[in-house]
Amino acid sequence: MLRKITSFLLLFSFIVMVLSGIAEFISPFGRLAMMLKWEMLGLDKMRWQALHIIFMMVFTLAGLLHIYLNIKAIKAYLKNRSRKMVVFTKEMSIALLITAGLFYATVHKYEPLEKFVKLNKSFNDHWVEQFKKERLAQSLQARKAKGTQ
Repeated sequence: MLRKITSFLLLFSFIVMVLSGIAEFISPFGRLAMMLKWEMLGLDKMRWQALHIIFMMVFTLAGLLHIYLNIKAIKAYLKNRSRKMVVFTKEMSIALLITAGLFYATVHKYEPLEKFVKLNKSFNDHWVEQFKKERLAQSLQARKAKGTQ
């Protein structure tokens, strides 16, 4: 039963992290989100950040529990055909290389990953423009109101 609960915790916390990650990706940076009263699915930026933090912790703890509960299977994955323990199996090496490559490429701003990062900035630029338009409209309304008094 604990294995099933752990697996579902991993699944559901992953889903919440994906949603909150998307919200963080498209939301305005910093205080601009509060000034614009930005929301997605009825939640503001601060709530999405809180969800992301909490469910990242749940995901991490459930992941550690998952490793503990499945250590026999993990050890089996680390054995070669002659049943000898090999730390860097072919599959593990491939997964490690993919992870290290993505880490390195992200840190060093390589394309096409950097395009994805720039897409995040373009979302923010959109929100900045919207904020400027709102401020201009408010300013014009204030001037009109002063002129009619």
